[in-house]
Amino acid sequence: MIIDYKVLTKVKIWSALLLLFFVQSCQIEGDNLSLSGLPQPDFDAEEIGPGRIKLINKTSTPTIARWTVMSSGQKLEGDVVEINLIFEGSYDVKLDVAGQGGMASVTKTVSVSADDPQACSDDKLLGFLASCTQKTWRLNPEAGAFKVGPGPDNGEWWSSSMADIATRSCEFNDEFTFSFNAEGTFVYDNKGDFFADGYLGNKTAGCEPASNLKGEQLLWNSGTFQFGVVEGTGIKKLGQLRLMGKGAHIGVKKAHNGGETDTGPVRDYVLYDILDMQKDVNGQGYDLLKIGVNIGGDGWWTFTLRSFK
Repeated sequence: MIIDYKVLTKVKIWSALLLLFFVQSCQIEGDNLSLSGLPQPDFDAEEIGPGRIKLINKTSTPTIARWTVMSSGQKLEGDVVEINLIFEGSYDVKLDVAGQGGMASVTKTVSVSADDPQACSDDKLLGFLASCTQKTWRLNPEAGAFKVGPGPDNGEWWSSSMADIATRSCEFNDEFTFSFNAEGTFVYDNKGDFFADGYLGNKTAGCEPASNLKGEQLLWNSGTFQFGVVEGTGIKKLGQLRLMGKGAHIGVKKAHNGGETDTGPVRDYVLYDILDMQKDVNGQGYDLLKIGVNIGGDGWWTFTLRSFK
């Protein structure tokens, strides 16, 4: 495996100064207490199977290790971790370490020599979302397709009704397409309209043409973005879905991690927890996917999608 690397070192100066002040102020006479040097982060990457990499913290001093896969936003913690990168290619992995002397980081480019042949199986999150080619989803045309309440899959504060399928037809026709490729292509198609919901476009209580989206809200229009998945994480341990690119979203546009903002997207990603996955529901030939986004405190928006293609 070829690993290229570039060390990006930084220190939380205020933390070091605060710690130094604390040590000096509490120093026992005759002792010579001082901060250790800044950690020099390093790690090894070992390919342990198709698409699978083991990361090993090799920093010479004791540290707390946190990892980030830059392309997907996947985060892990520990001196030895395993990640599934799925596709052949090169990936930037960042190691952040925290030790007695401060904080530092190193980023290396890790190479994967072969695709994971099991990745598009429908018992894996990626395979369920995208199949082995691509898969399109819409809001499930049933009551409760989207709802908000104190906790995931809770509609105590508000839940869509059967009547909303017609009233909000310009939401129920939206398509969300995931492609099974190394780029993680996610396409949002609003079919040329949207439900204004009192805050979008002309702020009516009905459907409006997509041309009414202006300013920062225009980023919520149809577009091509990216997505990444992480197995076994999230509140239900079923995995998480990260949509990347400013304006990428599923369901209610204003909902994002930590809050609701109706003027436009506040960051370049939204992270959804997988709440449920059902295959071939009642033998009808479609799948159901339930996802949730925590908007702060105990507040959660929950969206149920049905596969159509």
